[in-house]
This record gives sequence, structure tokens and C-alpha cells, in this order.
Amino acid sequence: MSLISFQTVSEYMPPKPTLTEEHLPDLTGRVYIITGSTSGVGLELARILYSKNARVYLCGRSEATYKAAVANITSKPSSGTTGPYKGELLFLQFDLTNLNTIKPAVQQFLRTETLLHSVWYNAAVMVPPKGSLTAQGYELQWGTNVVAHFLLHTLLTPILIASAKQLPPNSVRTVWVSSSVNMAAPSPGGIDWNSISTVDQPAASNKIGAWKLYGQSKAGAIICAHETAQRLGKQHGVVAVSLNPGNLKTPLQRHVPGWQMCLMNRILFEPRMGALTELFAGFAKEISVEQNNGAYVIPWGRLGEPRRDIKEGYVKGETGKKLWDILEKEVQSYLH
Repeated sequence: MSLISFQTVSEYMPPKPTLTEEHLPDLTGRVYIITGSTSGVGLELARILYSKNARVYLCGRSEATYKAAVANITSKPSSGTTGPYKGELLFLQFDLTNLNTIKPAVQQFLRTETLLHSVWYNAAVMVPPKGSLTAQGYELQWGTNVVAHFLLHTLLTPILIASAKQLPPNSVRTVWVSSSVNMAAPSPGGIDWNSISTVDQPAASNKIGAWKLYGQSKAGAIICAHETAQRLGKQHGVVAVSLNPGNLKTPLQRHVPGWQMCLMNRILFEPRMGALTELFAGFAKEISVEQNNGAYVIPWGRLGEPRRDIKEGYVKGETGKKLWDILEKEVQSYLH
């Protein structure tokens, strides 16, 4: 059995986490952004950071879900922490399915904050009904999971670079949340370039099935993380990480057919465990600008490897540059 096969088995049956909230310092004064943070894994990560006294921006579409998340977190702070709790939970309102909403939200953030310690691109859509599109006409998974997060990242890049100049080394990070389903992405390289949904060819994604499209979007997250490390790492001091958070019981599965959920429920864990994977990506000392920048993290906080041909594509080939160039073109009109 190959190394990647042993890793795959261990991702379904992970060992105990080695980094939890108990290992974190007090986070007073630190600022974090988490997309998809009003439910699921993002909510649990926000709970941990709030309970260590950080300023946490919860990203979402509606004030009602934000208020519900705040009530949830403040009524039950993270296990392994003690009060008084001085964290803050702030609202950053935008819709990842509509690119027009992202820049105003970032502008709001920049009017308030001068530093950003880390951002988790955590939100996702998985196997929605066939034909689901974003407001701009992208296939919903690609448009939400890749294009929208790339736009958000592009708008946040100046403050990330500025923060890295002022803050301790390796404390400024971008975390791109992928999935074990990167294993289902097209071969080779994780991207079927003829099937990517773009403004120029919005219907191209009809060529492949929903799970493969989801895997492709999650391969996109891995590739973007590695390319971010190449572009912002040694030159600007920003750490970038991608990860498989684990197989988890979250609202992400809301579109999965019932018969598939019956099978999946046997291998799903509570969202908190995925939050610990994301916590490791955001704080582990094993990952730095000089060591393991662009790394891929697996449950519940270990260094791992994405699918071999995906990694070969961005290490030996130019899939990182190619995807970056495509995405820059897609988001250009939403930057100004």
C-alpha cells in the first residue's frame, strides 16, 4: 500500500489532536476573519478564538444568522478555557455567491482595523442541485469556493502584507480550506481546464458531475494556497496553508441525497474536530515562512499531502500560475 493510501485511511480514522485551545496563548488584540463562521466548523473555530479573547469577524449573509451565532458562542464558550471572556464577535456581511458584495465588506473592515493576523477561507458549497449558479453566472461550487474566496483574498492582500511587516514572524496566515474530496478532482492536476466555469464560458461545468466539480473546487483551494505561499511567503512574510478539515457533520451536507447521507453518517465527526484541524493550520509552529509554507494539513492537525498529481501539477508544472492568472482576470472588474 502506498504512503498516500496509508494517509487516506488515517484521514478517516485520525489520531488525537495535538494542538487545542489549551495550547494557545491569550489572543487579546489579535484580529481574525473566518468565512462560513455562522455554522459548522467555522462557528466552532470562532468559538475557540473568541474564548481566547480574540477579535473575530464572523462572515455571513444575514444579520439574523450572525446574531444567532453570537448567542451560541457566548452562551457556551470553548471547553478548556476559563473566563472572564473578553473576545469580540463582529459581523462582516457579504454573500460569496455575489461578487458585488465582497469589496464593500472589506472596505468596512479596513475602516475599522489596521492589522489582520489570519483569515480562514472556510465557507463552501457542496453538490448543490444541478444548474445552480452564482449571481454572476458561475457554477455555484466553483464560484463560491474558489472565485469568491480569491476575490476576498486579493482585497485583503495589502493588509496581510502590512500586518506581516509589523507582527511576529509566521503569525500572519491565510488558510484555504479544502477537503478529502480533492481525491475526486479531475486528473491530472486536479483541474479540468475546459470545464472551469468562467464569465467567458459559464456553462462549461456541465461537462462533469457534481462530486467531481466539488473536488475540482477543493483542488483549487490547495493550488491557491501553494501559490499564495510562493507569492507572499519569503518576500512578504505571509504563511499560507490548505487543509482537509476531516469528515464532519455540518450544514455543508444539506444538498447531499438522503441515501448518500446514510452511508456518510457512519464516518462523520462533530464539527469541533474540524475546527481543531483549522486551528493547527493557523497556529502550528511546524509551519512557517521558511518551513512547510504552502503545506497541506490533515485531521486533526498533522502535516500531510494532497493527491500526488495535484501536488506535481503545482510543484513541477505551472498549475498554480495558470489558475492564478485565470482568477485574476475573473475578479479584475470587482476590485475598483
